[in-house]
Amino acid sequence: MISSTEAKPQDRALVYTCPICESTIGIEQHLIGETISCPHCDRPFEVVPPRAYPAKHDSDTDPSTILSADDLAEDEAIEKVIHPVVFRRHLLGTIVCVAAAIIGGLVLGLGVAGSSIEGITGLTLMLPGGVLLGIGLVFLMKWLIESRMHSLKLTNERMIYRYGIIHRGTSEIRHEDVRNLKVDQNLFERLFRFGDIAVSSAGQDDMEVIIHDIPNPEAVVDYIRKRQ
Repeated sequence: MISSTEAKPQDRALVYTCPICESTIGIEQHLIGETISCPHCDRPFEVVPPRAYPAKHDSDTDPSTILSADDLAEDEAIEKVIHPVVFRRHLLGTIVCVAAAIIGGLVLGLGVAGSSIEGITGLTLMLPGGVLLGIGLVFLMKWLIESRMHSLKLTNERMIYRYGIIHRGTSEIRHEDVRNLKVDQNLFERLFRFGDIAVSSAGQDDMEVIIHDIPNPEAVVDYIRKRQ
């Protein structure tokens, strides 16, 4: 619950008057329909949903000032786009692949230049050099593409998780519907500041969405919680 002096637009609070002590109270939207205690008089009361009625307007009303439901939906804005980490997740593999690509590139360059090493001709050097270079680049590109094809978009209204390369999938949960957030990190992941996030919404017993290898997962969880 947010007091009237602390309420901010991003908190999505509605202003109510306590029916007992008549104090003004800011109440988050997810508490609508619940019975809460007034922070001033400590007496319980029900947070009744506000009712909407048809608005009266005359011929002088400017039509451009009347918003439709579609206009309201357009107010949603993407604030963050997050991809899984690449090189921190495959730290040892990245070191090996970069080393293989560098060595392979050097050997391939010597072969193209016609140089020889320990009696091995330049043409013979080109094959192992090209193989090393190709293997290193293939794995690095594979990990990078996998990361780009998994994205977590955070808007001011919801989270949108898209995943998959050939078979694409999408999971969406509104911030106000999130009921449980879990961060899972082992020691290595804590040191390099990435980890997994599990999210469940109302009516779900199990974790509905699990997002792996997200950078700074605690910051993502805090972001969602502030918008509930």
